[in-house]
Amino acid sequence: MGKYFGTDGVRGRANEGLTLEMSIKIGQYLGWYYGKEKHAKILIGKDTRLSGDMFELGLAAGATSMGAQVYLLGVCPTPAISYLVRKERFDCGIMVSASHNPYYDNGIKCFNHNGEKMEEDLLLEIEAYMDGNCTIDLATGDHIGEYFNWEDGLEIYMSWLKEIVPVDLEGYHIAVDLANGSATSTVVETLDSLGATVEAINNSPNGININTKCGSTHPENLQRMMHENDFDLGLAFDGDADRLIAVDPDGNLVDGDYILYICSRYMKEKNTLNKNMCVTTVM
Repeated sequence: MGKYFGTDGVRGRANEGLTLEMSIKIGQYLGWYYGKEKHAKILIGKDTRLSGDMFELGLAAGATSMGAQVYLLGVCPTPAISYLVRKERFDCGIMVSASHNPYYDNGIKCFNHNGEKMEEDLLLEIEAYMDGNCTIDLATGDHIGEYFNWEDGLEIYMSWLKEIVPVDLEGYHIAVDLANGSATSTVVETLDSLGATVEAINNSPNGININTKCGSTHPENLQRMMHENDFDLGLAFDGDADRLIAVDPDGNLVDGDYILYICSRYMKEKNTLNKNMCVTTVM
């Protein structure tokens, strides 16, 4: 990867390794790149870190200065950006998050119009602009863009979640650890609407408690809940809600490998497992 962008975007301690100026530059280049023929349409989301507002608005300022129309989704899971970019035909999406890292870190992760990780060639172009190796012209007059708080975005995402898992969870008692992060925006409402009785911990983000001794990196909290109460399932999320670890009724951990096995076995029973195979990656 390049000088700034790693496998999960740009990351660093807020205002040290990752600065406001960097976010403005990234927003500017993406606004210019996708706005060569029309106003670019860009989606931005964030987790609950204290510095999230700063970087969100820095990206928006940069993109609108190049004429982009920017939609702010607010606090959301990273997968919501990936889905909504593709579903609502955005030119690109940006997530402000450092995943499971402490609150004082943050990151900027870019998605292309298909909701996939942005192409490396484009990221290298952004880096060249960040380093001052190329120049682009700012928008002027009525070509300057604007931003909107997109209040319907999360509802669209949650509706899709319920469509792809058309199950009735009536009678199920589910415990969730939301890591004081992005999962606080969607998980309880989604599970509740499917009929489950949900009990949540670490559901009160304050900007500095994201991932603090909670969430998927500290599943012992959920295991304790499972031992002390009568739950059918426990789910612990990370800061931006793009990963989780599950806990069974006896308090045993069910990690990603087990979850893949469970899903694959179910699909095999339904004759929907393509080539009778499950492919995963090594962490």
